[in-house]
Amino acid sequence: MFKKIAIATATAALFSIGQSATAGQTSNTLNVTANVAANCLVTTAPVDYSGSYDPVSTNAVANLDFGASIAFRCTKSSGGVTSGITNGANYSSGRRLADTGAANFLNYELYQPAAVGGAAACAYTQAYGTAGAGLFAVAGSNFTSASTSVTVKICGRVPGGQDVPATGNYTDAVIVNVNF
Repeated sequence: MFKKIAIATATAALFSIGQSATAGQTSNTLNVTANVAANCLVTTAPVDYSGSYDPVSTNAVANLDFGASIAFRCTKSSGGVTSGITNGANYSSGRRLADTGAANFLNYELYQPAAVGGAAACAYTQAYGTAGAGLFAVAGSNFTSASTSVTVKICGRVPGGQDVPATGNYTDAVIVNVNF
């Protein structure tokens, strides 16, 4: 009889291995959320331009054209991204380069390109600004990944035929903005 009880106890113990010691279970849902914010980062800042303006021969009639560009990347498929440029420190009815004493000026303008890309053509028709038509719109389809940079050209022009009263360096500083 003792053997039968021992075998029955051992069998019962064997079948209860792997069963939970708890009497019941309840559950609930854990929600996980990550907010992906719109973001842009300038990857290549515009390089300063330095050139020569010759009012006597080369630029007596011909414009002095130059180009620069800015590259930036944004969250994939970002919409509403624009680039704009401030008027500069010497603005007065237009952008102006000033000589060292800010007594003499040389007019210039910064224009939007015809399309996105560093090699985009310059039409020299729409000036950059900080609002409205002065902002260059970059379509969300250009941002194919968060690691892909988009290049936007800056088309500069110093109009020919300006009678510059003094020699020397003429400068201005503008701020290029990426709005998102």
